[in-house]
Amino acid sequence: MKSLIHRAVAATALLAVGLFASLGAVGTATAAEPADVYMQKLLKDVAAGNGSAVWNALPESYQDDIHDVIGDFATKMDADVWNSVFKTAGKLVKVLKDKKEFILGSQFTAQIPAEQMDGMKKNWDSAVGALDVIVTSEIKTLDGVKDLDVGEFLKSTGDKLMSDLVAAGAEATPEAKENMEKLKNAKVTLVSQDGDKATLKMEMEGEEPKDKEFTLVEGKWLPSDMVDDWDEQIEKAKAGLEALKITPEQKAQVTQITALADGMLDNLLAAKDQAGFDQAVQGILAFLPMFGGGQAAPPAPN
Repeated sequence: MKSLIHRAVAATALLAVGLFASLGAVGTATAAEPADVYMQKLLKDVAAGNGSAVWNALPESYQDDIHDVIGDFATKMDADVWNSVFKTAGKLVKVLKDKKEFILGSQFTAQIPAEQMDGMKKNWDSAVGALDVIVTSEIKTLDGVKDLDVGEFLKSTGDKLMSDLVAAGAEATPEAKENMEKLKNAKVTLVSQDGDKATLKMEMEGEEPKDKEFTLVEGKWLPSDMVDDWDEQIEKAKAGLEALKITPEQKAQVTQITALADGMLDNLLAAKDQAGFDQAVQGILAFLPMFGGGQAAPPAPN
C-alpha cells in the first residue's frame, strides 16, 4: 500500500513538472515590459502556483505547436485503454480519500518508520487532492484530450493542481516551503540588452547569482536555450508519437489488469472496519507476485 500511494503521488508530481517543463515555465508579464520586470513577475507567478500564467506567456506559435502534439497523441492513443486507466485511477483516488483512516491505521502501514508516517499524514490531503484534480478533469477521457484547450485547462484544472502540489510540498517538509518563499522573493536584475536579447542576473537567497540569457519571441521573453531547442523538441515529441501503437495483445493485457485492479479497489472500498480493510490489503499483497510484484506477501501482523 505504501508503494501504491507513493507511486500515485509521484505520478501527479511528474505531470505537474512536465507541464512546467514543456510550457517553458513562464509567467503573466505583458509583452511591453522590460525583460527584468517581466521575469520578476514570472517568478512570483510560478511560486504562487499560477498554472494559467504558464500558457498565457507562450508565443501563439508555441501554443499551436503544443496543441498539435496533443492532437497527434489523442489520434494515436487507444480510447479504451486511456479511459479504462483513468477510470481505475479515479477509483484509486476514491480509496485514498474515503479510506484514509483505514490506510493510515493499517497494520501494514504501521511498519513504516515514524518519520515517514508523519510526512504522509501531513501532506496526505493535498497530495490526494492533486490526484483527484487530474482524474476528474477534462483529460479523464480521450475525447476530452482531443478537445482540450490547454489555456482553459490550465486556468481551471492547472491552477487547482499547482496550488495542491505547492500545499503538499509545504506541508511535507519545511524545506519545500522555504524554497517557495525564496523563489517568491528572488531578485531579477538587467545585466545587458541588445535588441531581442537580454541577459538577466537571477539572485535567490542562499544560492550563487546566475546570469541567464533571454530572447524576445513574438513579444514574449523566453529563456534563450528553450528558444534554441524548441523546434527540435517539438519534432522529437512528434517522432516519439509515431511509435505509439497499442497492439490488440497489449490492449487485452491492460484491460485485464485494470479489471483486476478495479476488483481489488472495490474490496477496499467495501471494507467497513479496520480488520476488513487489512484483510483486503492482505489479499492484494498475496496477489502481486503473479504480476512480478515481488515475493509472496507476509502474513498480516497480529
